[in-house]
Amino acid sequence: MSLDALLAALRGADVDARIDAAEALGALGDRKAVSHLVAALRDADADVRAASCESLGLLADARAVPPLVSLLRDPDDEVRGEAFSALIAIGQARSGQMPDFSGEDPSNPSMALTQIVWPADLEAVKLLHDALDDADPEVRIGAAYTLGRLGVVGAFERLATLLLADADDDVRAAAAFALGDLAAHGERRAVPTLIEAWEGLGEADEVAVLVVRALVDIGDRAGYAVFRRGLRHRDARVRQLSAMGLSRLGDPGAAPSLVRTLADPHAGVRRNAALALGHLNDRMALKPLIEAVPGENPEVRAAIADALTRFPRKLLHGALTDALHGPDPALRRAAAYLMGRVGVDEGLEGALADADATVRKAAALALGNLARPHHRAALEGALRDAEWPVRVAAVEGLRRLGDPAAARALEALRNDPHDVVQNAVRVALRALSHRTP
Repeated sequence: MSLDALLAALRGADVDARIDAAEALGALGDRKAVSHLVAALRDADADVRAASCESLGLLADARAVPPLVSLLRDPDDEVRGEAFSALIAIGQARSGQMPDFSGEDPSNPSMALTQIVWPADLEAVKLLHDALDDADPEVRIGAAYTLGRLGVVGAFERLATLLLADADDDVRAAAAFALGDLAAHGERRAVPTLIEAWEGLGEADEVAVLVVRALVDIGDRAGYAVFRRGLRHRDARVRQLSAMGLSRLGDPGAAPSLVRTLADPHAGVRRNAALALGHLNDRMALKPLIEAVPGENPEVRAAIADALTRFPRKLLHGALTDALHGPDPALRRAAAYLMGRVGVDEGLEGALADADATVRKAAALALGNLARPHHRAALEGALRDAEWPVRVAAVEGLRRLGDPAAARALEALRNDPHDVVQNAVRVALRALSHRTP
């Protein structure tokens, strides 16, 4: 449908047609539609207003900023949300086109600035800056996020005041996010301001999340103490972000705190702590990482395995071998699993004779993961294990190994007394039949 036809439909009496037209105009990408979509923001139907907001965000024209800011007060939740999203989209799209606002007062720009900035952009920035003082917190939030996305460093002072003193925690959180954006545009004062805000957070968990997220994104060494303390915060999101922050800073002094965090009650925190320890590559973390595997969920176990691959091969080999021959079956099982994940196989075949069936099972699966043909004979021997879970693991190990030569040994197990083994054999034989000898 042509631009003119869509504009006519946008002005028509049919609500569904107006909604469709509003959506199509955004996809069309013609900025001639901006003024018409702005007019549609006053439509009596909330869905038309919401669709118009979305399309204005796609068109990313600064002329839409003032009416979109006004819609942050819309009585409809969806419209307010779409207006907010559109403002952020415009800020993101135009951030690379904005000049340096350093030293400029956004509400009273210099003559030089007015000569190099598009009037619509300048009007939008002035309006957003003034909106930081609006009585409606929704408006302050939208303005803060958008100014941050635009990278208007001239708004730093006002955003810092919002972060440190605004009565609404959601506004403070938005200001923290915006200061992180300004830091990416070179505003060095953002880091000490964020740290000051951290010190006075109190019960404001949402603000804590955004403060720490901003500090993580900035990656300044000054955030180290915040991240260390953040590992003990009551909100799991803060603890996860703090582990990420310590990982990015790469300070080995954080290793003891991160090791303790491997016992955190939240799986996401434990995962991030494990990955951070891998980045720090501190040898004191090697044994605690291995010892953290028993009882862990698959996601955290995989993170630990990934972290271990970053350690020197000789150290990793020694630690896993020690665990594989230790007195604790749970650690032996963990060592077998990790060997299969990190590519260490010395002693792994011997684990197929371990006194504990769960260790034998883990060893069979790990040997399959390694996909090294010389382990086929050992896995075929495990097909005769007295415990059916080990036999299933040996079948699966041979399937993972992918050697069609194992088919003969698997055929002999077709009539295994246990149904699960029989089913595993059928699956493995079917998979190996598609392999080229």
